Amino acid sequence: MADNTNIQLGSLDFIAIKESLIDYLKTQDTLKDYNYAGSAIQVLLDVLAYNTMYYGRYSNATANEMFLDSAQRVESIISLVKPLGYVVPGRTSSTSRIKVRHGSNIVIPKYTKFSGYKESGIPYTFYSVNDAAVDNLDNEVIINIYEAASLVLSSPLLVDVSTQKSFLYGLDIDISTITVEVLNLETGDWDTWTKVDNIQAGLDEHSKVYWLERSELGFFVVFGGNVGSNDVTQIGKQITDIDSVRISYLRSSGKAGNGVGSWAIHGFPDAEVETLADGTGLSSGGTDEPNLDMIKFFAPKWFAAQDRAVTVEDCKALLAANGFAGDVSNPYERFNVWGGEDEIPPMYGRVFVSVNEEQSDDLIGAATNAINILKEKTCVTILPEFKNPTYIVGVVEGEIPFNSMKTNESSASIMNRIISTLMKKYPKGFNKTFNKHEISEDINQIDGSLSSSSYNLNLNIDVRTIMGSDESIGPILLNSELSHSSFTTSEFTVGSRYNSDPSIPSNLKIKLRIDQWIDNKTLSLEGWYINDSGLLGIIKGAGTFGPDKGEIKIHQGVSSEPFTCRVSPVAPAFDANRHIVSEIDPSGLNLISV
Repeated sequence: MADNTNIQLGSLDFIAIKESLIDYLKTQDTLKDYNYAGSAIQVLLDVLAYNTMYYGRYSNATANEMFLDSAQRVESIISLVKPLGYVVPGRTSSTSRIKVRHGSNIVIPKYTKFSGYKESGIPYTFYSVNDAAVDNLDNEVIINIYEAASLVLSSPLLVDVSTQKSFLYGLDIDISTITVEVLNLETGDWDTWTKVDNIQAGLDEHSKVYWLERSELGFFVVFGGNVGSNDVTQIGKQITDIDSVRISYLRSSGKAGNGVGSWAIHGFPDAEVETLADGTGLSSGGTDEPNLDMIKFFAPKWFAAQDRAVTVEDCKALLAANGFAGDVSNPYERFNVWGGEDEIPPMYGRVFVSVNEEQSDDLIGAATNAINILKEKTCVTILPEFKNPTYIVGVVEGEIPFNSMKTNESSASIMNRIISTLMKKYPKGFNKTFNKHEISEDINQIDGSLSSSSYNLNLNIDVRTIMGSDESIGPILLNSELSHSSFTTSEFTVGSRYNSDPSIPSNLKIKLRIDQWIDNKTLSLEGWYINDSGLLGIIKGAGTFGPDKGEIKIHQGVSSEPFTCRVSPVAPAFDANRHIVSEIDPSGLNLISV
């Protein structure tokens, strides 16, 4: 008898499995004289190899579905995140942020209907999900509206009192729009109950709360029950036989509702509607199914936070769970959180948050929402504080040595690949580092014909100023040492600061530059221009520049419009952290033949 008594299986490939079976048969005596390549036993070997391959793949797939990191099926992920207190959503409604103007002080009620159209002319219906009062000063109010294929309004909810559950059929329900109400038998009013995700501190048998639980076909609404604990016998108020329960929610069209505009409000003929949503003014954010990669990323963080915000990661998880997350390739594109100990100088006992919202109205709403979420969950000794985002562009320029003899691609094709690679690595968002050494390595890995180095590249930082209605520009702090001679700006029209100076026309275009040292850390800025006679004109006292910390201050009224400041870091790398939102501009790169 041969020494090798086991079949050696090291692969799930059919050919490899079959060869392992043949190798095994050749080492034993029972079927020793068969021709395994040409006899009828070949059919049996095929069957055995296929059976082994299919079973192996099935076992591997089954094992993968047991872990959150490797699971692929929605049903598996639903089961895996259930112990984490995370509810996997179904469809998500497309949303838009609009401004409604009205001549009188009115309240636009919850579930007010709005109509919009796609470019193709297809109509879609949207609803508000909260009451909104028109401001009696500005006669306007900002409202978030949600797309709905249908509105389920105040529908009776049948609750099985023995299990404290009721089932909502359909995965097209946007769970963020669900409202559960229970009739108060004492007052006759409908009380709105609160959705919770975890067992929060303070919940008892009087708490008017409910939970959601995802299934393959819909969602269970779960009310309070006996938990059998020695300390707490019941969490959440139970529904009894005499209670009346009703529910309202939106059934979403998913991503079909994206790209809708041209809004009109129903029931208020004198109201005007203005879009604020994004650069295009169209609705966005609608999805047909959950992003499984995002769930894998955030569900453990949500569980670790335990519905409180003690660490920076807790704060991030809470904001992500409340709609601040970006897509899976860049989850923190829309927001950033950091501790006061990371500030310069340190500010202990604070936690800072910044949100990437370029529209001023959206920024105010997002800032208020983020701070309110964190205030509710942070410790009393920790104060959440919002910082306005600073928008920068890392401008990479230079000539990249290119040997056409080492590639079959054209220089134009390679240049396109360089730009595409860098844009993909540095998407717009928080916490980026622009390093000339790393950028050179990334370029050289694209094709063997390239031989870039950090000495071939120049890195400049373009900072976009954000201006208030009073022509004020907030101080800019980049937290990096900058070259003191590098400061320049784009051209802009002078502001109201110079209205009283007859020598400065109101439509004069100027740029800013370094003037002189005020002290050993600060330089003054001056405006300059070329007049009609071709002579240099100077306007003193435009602001200050502190190169050691990258601090820029522009005096109020210097400019009547936003403009761009350009600076250069002293080091070969620039850290765009904390409140800085960055992106890259590689359009200044060129190939040079060698």
